[in-house]
Amino acid sequence: MKYKDLVSFNPVETVIKLVEADKPQEALRLVKTYVMSDSMAKTLEEVVIPQLQFEDPFDNKGIFIVGNYGTGKSHLMSVISAVAEDEEMLKLVNNKRFQEAAQSIAGKFEVLRFEIGTSKMEFRDIVVGHLEKDLAKRGINYRFPSMEEAPNTKDSLLEMMALFQEKYPDMGYLIVADEFLDYLRGLTEQKVVLALNFLREIGEISKSCRIRFIAGVQESLFDSGQFAFVADSLRRVRDRYEQLVIRKQDVAYVVSERILKKNERQKAWIREHLSKFSHLYSNMADRLEEYVDLYPIHPAYIEIFEKVYIAEKREILKTITHTIKKILDQDVPENETGIISYDSYWEYIKENT
Repeated sequence: MKYKDLVSFNPVETVIKLVEADKPQEALRLVKTYVMSDSMAKTLEEVVIPQLQFEDPFDNKGIFIVGNYGTGKSHLMSVISAVAEDEEMLKLVNNKRFQEAAQSIAGKFEVLRFEIGTSKMEFRDIVVGHLEKDLAKRGINYRFPSMEEAPNTKDSLLEMMALFQEKYPDMGYLIVADEFLDYLRGLTEQKVVLALNFLREIGEISKSCRIRFIAGVQESLFDSGQFAFVADSLRRVRDRYEQLVIRKQDVAYVVSERILKKNERQKAWIREHLSKFSHLYSNMADRLEEYVDLYPIHPAYIEIFEKVYIAEKREILKTITHTIKKILDQDVPENETGIISYDSYWEYIKENT
């Protein structure tokens, strides 16, 4: 029996860019290919959707989507924004719970997507620059005053939203920005403080109008030691933002349901094969179904992977794809489990650094 006989291998090899969802056909593809676990649907229902919706009174806040490189953060942000922009996208999401919960936001927003990346510009200037261009495309002419001309940006954002509501009386305005943390790391201390102050302002006005803001970050700003020097500014931002964190369980679900999907016949063969070795592993008998679902990847692979800091951009789904590709035509050993453990990642590091 070869490994390729035991999985319906579906590789994840491309890096998804948030702005791809600006194209309707790409947005459709991204929604259809996103594998959503029930735990992710639950988190979206409890954390994200209440903050985005504007039909019921709520203390709306901004949202951070937190996920390491290659965990599907940009893909998830693309799905959320695509559904918010087009109600028809909702029926393509492969999770019933999310389909029901997201009805309050589906098709209710005009959407602006952009990636920040490495820049020395002020965060406020980046955002308002994108806003002015997007509004102009919609036939709305608005110019934000410079920081030297205005005591704050909240008043300007509210003025802008008043014009927006004249054009789109029944819609909200969703701003989605990716790769925010990379940008923030490259700023001086003064610019970090200014960026966080503007971030707080956006979070604060979300409760007063229909503007909504989602930012994608590789790790939680609030737990990062890199920004301890602006702890006070971060505390004020934290008051106006909620976080959705992509957990290792969510990544494992994508691995088992997309990259290494199996039918019941394949699972039965793997289950029988692994049962011969369960007495050699301290937890295999208790977690046998987890071993089967992720086979041939060891369940601890993902957890350990997240703790490795040798490589700057650790892309778990691409790494597993690369690893499985190399063994597909190999025979599963009869006298061994055939499981790929996390120490195999060292070979990948040596090949790619």
